[in-house]
Amino acid sequence: MNLDKRDRFVLISLTSIAIFFSVLFYLDLNRKIAIGDREIVGTIFFKNNIVQRKFEDEVIWEKLENNSPLINKDTIRSEAFSDAIIHLNDGTEINIDENSMFNLDLTGEEPNLEFSEGSLEVKKSNSNTNQIKITSSGSEIQVDSGNVKLEKGKDKELSLFVEKGKTTVKQNGKSLDVEQGKKAEFKKEGIEIKKIPVVLLSPSSQKLFYVDSLEVNIPFLWKTDSNIESARLEIARSPNFSQTVVSKNVSGNQTSINLREGIYYWRMKVQNPKNKLEETSETNKFFVSKLETFIGESPNNGSVIPFVQIYPLVTISWTKLKTANSYQILLSETNNFQNPIKRVDTSANQISFDDLKEGSYYWKVIAKSAFPDTKDRETKVYTFSIRKDDKVNAPKWQRPLFDSEVSLEETKQNQTILVWEGNAEIQSYKLKIAKDAKLSQLIVNTETTSNYYLPNWTLLGPGQYFASILGKTKDGKETETSAIHRFSVISQRKEMDHISNIQESKSEKIQEPKLEIVSPNGSVIQMKGKTSLDFHWKFMGTTADRFDLVLYQQKANERTMIHKVSIKDSSYQLKDLSILDEGNFSWDLNVFKNSTFLTSKKANFTLALDQLKSIKSTDIEFISPKKLYKEKK
Repeated sequence: MNLDKRDRFVLISLTSIAIFFSVLFYLDLNRKIAIGDREIVGTIFFKNNIVQRKFEDEVIWEKLENNSPLINKDTIRSEAFSDAIIHLNDGTEINIDENSMFNLDLTGEEPNLEFSEGSLEVKKSNSNTNQIKITSSGSEIQVDSGNVKLEKGKDKELSLFVEKGKTTVKQNGKSLDVEQGKKAEFKKEGIEIKKIPVVLLSPSSQKLFYVDSLEVNIPFLWKTDSNIESARLEIARSPNFSQTVVSKNVSGNQTSINLREGIYYWRMKVQNPKNKLEETSETNKFFVSKLETFIGESPNNGSVIPFVQIYPLVTISWTKLKTANSYQILLSETNNFQNPIKRVDTSANQISFDDLKEGSYYWKVIAKSAFPDTKDRETKVYTFSIRKDDKVNAPKWQRPLFDSEVSLEETKQNQTILVWEGNAEIQSYKLKIAKDAKLSQLIVNTETTSNYYLPNWTLLGPGQYFASILGKTKDGKETETSAIHRFSVISQRKEMDHISNIQESKSEKIQEPKLEIVSPNGSVIQMKGKTSLDFHWKFMGTTADRFDLVLYQQKANERTMIHKVSIKDSSYQLKDLSILDEGNFSWDLNVFKNSTFLTSKKANFTLALDQLKSIKSTDIEFISPKKLYKEKK
């Protein structure tokens, strides 16, 4: 079919308009909405998988991060296998299960929670504050104080269980009181209140159990009326019990079950001896989690941090726990912490101080549990000292590693950068690169204000190279030159040699496990046109059952976990690029065998969406495994 000039003009115009509005829709769908001057009424401080919110004046759902502020008139919804715990400013706690949605309006003297579907628990400990009113499909629930649980399926009516305290319910102008241990079912013909002949005692709601191996033995305890002869225990992975893992008849008032890591719901079913009808108890939710390693990461225990004129920026970091909602860092001049000089609460897993003077310091971190009746965890006590020197130490090389190989394929993808340890007292660095150890014939002789440099790898080409770096302070004094650094550029990286499975002789020594991060490692990765972010590593010396990969985003002095996965291979492809943004990232790789921790490594990298030349030096931050440092301008 031949189109005349007018038809072609109309077709091109319509196509351009469609592309333009598609781009606008995509940008609006993926933008982060600023809170602005909206009223903050609480915090969502623990979640699994995806929990979203929608502002009153917006139509786009936004994915929530851990410790996100809750805004008045927010609509909150959770997806499958998700949960969240909300703390309102007045002390009220709301536990949300999967596939649930509600709107919260705290305007005026009568706070209102509009419950749409799913299941949630409301804990209100202070009766002196205003009541919270829960509305759903024309029904009202007034919570003065105590604990109430609500359930509402898509094809089911609203039901309420009062675990503690007393609650008033209203429907069609009729008001009734529901006391502790009773259940209210909202039906079209009216509200039915009845006493449940079985009470769940343990595990209590939101209880956390730690598992050391594959399974943990969990005791279950309940109480039934004296005329109840038998009961059925049900344990499921979903609140509607569509994924039941245990269903068995039990006698007495207790039993125990072995369970693996995960989120569980449990309830009891009994037969009412009067009407022979089956009645169901409330539902309690509990968690089984592996006991994560909780240690300090930096500064290294016993390390000395030197300075000449400017007090150093000391960054203290520790491992992040998924079972904690906040951390408290204690810094003291004595190891008994009776009078700590710093006591800081944070939701991040690192914090920096720039006002520490010369002397010795002790530090530890307390992880505040996100679960009731679960003890807080503490790291061991670490120490470091700040010492005044007469001269600034020579810079130390970080990447590439000494005698390591850099492939041209990696350089073409801008995945290799020369990195050295930064220092706040150094204003600029002199970098030299040559093909001989004496640096007599320089290929690169340049000065930079950053603690990294991207060479022209095409100009260098394959071969062995030697490099040195020295720093210059603000007053013009030069540091000593670093040790000569040696690395090689190769055309193509060799495939990893296959490790023989032949059993070693008993007389031979067992090789220690060795973990090497391949990529991304100290590199800038161009994400333009990519459909995945690829992670690669090498593990030698023994076999491993699994690798735990944790990805963090670095913003200012905060390190936020954005992704965690367990894999068995020595590579991983992250295909959900929606969780990524331009900027600095780090990732931890932990190795396990038979559920025993073997070793771990860390690496840092930067993501960019445009060409590398568009990245400013202020956009890139490199953090070494030994010292966490951000260069100041």
